[in-house]
Amino acid sequence: MRIARRPSRRMIAGAMYALLLLVGIAMPTSYVVQSPGPVLDVTGEINGTDILKVSGTDTYESDTDFLMTTVTATGNADHGVPGVVAVGALVSRNLQLVPVRALYPAEVTSDQIRERNQTLMDFSQDTASAVAFETAGMEVSMTLKIAGVPAEAPAFGVLEEGDVLKEIGTDGTKGFVTIRTFMDLSGVLDATPAGSDITLKIDRDGEDQTLDMTTRGFEPDGTGWIHPGSMLGVFVEVTDVVLPADVDYVVEGIGGPSAGGMFTLAIYDAITKGSLGGDATIAGTGAIAWDGEIDPIGGIRHKINGARDAGATDFIAPAPNCPETIGFEPDGLNIWSVRTIDEAIAVVEAVESGDTSSLTPCADVESTS
Repeated sequence: MRIARRPSRRMIAGAMYALLLLVGIAMPTSYVVQSPGPVLDVTGEINGTDILKVSGTDTYESDTDFLMTTVTATGNADHGVPGVVAVGALVSRNLQLVPVRALYPAEVTSDQIRERNQTLMDFSQDTASAVAFETAGMEVSMTLKIAGVPAEAPAFGVLEEGDVLKEIGTDGTKGFVTIRTFMDLSGVLDATPAGSDITLKIDRDGEDQTLDMTTRGFEPDGTGWIHPGSMLGVFVEVTDVVLPADVDYVVEGIGGPSAGGMFTLAIYDAITKGSLGGDATIAGTGAIAWDGEIDPIGGIRHKINGARDAGATDFIAPAPNCPETIGFEPDGLNIWSVRTIDEAIAVVEAVESGDTSSLTPCADVESTS
């Protein structure tokens, strides 16, 4: 007759540990996993419909492919990925583990994030259209209204929320420049040394006023670069945008502002003669601002990997993001640093010409932080 042994304490403890481990790796964590997302050729089609179509003006065929890059996030603002997924991300070069709260505030839900990203995508499309048309020399107009004046701004006590900017004058302009677009305003300020006296003509509550103020310089960004010229230090709302032609976009299920720069390039290429980049396949990222600046975004390491897998040979990156790419460059992909749409156009033209010696590789842009 055999007598069954009781499990030892060590066996019971081991079983409980294994059970807790299994539960732990199945439970949601406080992390999101990021990886390369879909890459779309914005000059191509989705289900037979152009992703980007310009109408109402002359357009020209081009052989250049412009790729917008994205990041896929597993997990969301409501809960992170299961523990097993988080562990897998730790050992993969193409996956990145990011704390949920580093991406999303505690008070924001996943639905709110989706709505915000869609709003940002819509905004990037509107801005890209305006910047592309204006850069190509076509007439664009908009209203620039002061949306806020921080206490530390050089315009504090001079400008007020609701003021509409009409004209700007400096010693360098030899008169007043009409502010029809954000580029008109930034063009004057970029050429005005910090600490200069300027005069603004505004509309305040329906009455014209003339105001004097002194500008201030910019602080260095994360790479040590200092924006040229002067700043007012105010928040500006752009409304009543009038474009010389229409642009329709078909982009489903992708949000955020980071495709703005590539949209702008594709529109500019469509409304100017020839193929801007020859037959090259050029990818990139970066939000586009009303003044034509290309602003930094998130997830660039994943975007450069997605771009190379999609066949791109060159990648356009916002300069402040460049330090993030160093040491992670995919083989066969040139990554170029830009700060404005003019610089991005110069990259594409240089790639077409075969002479990129005048361009700035991302590897040459170092972080100062």
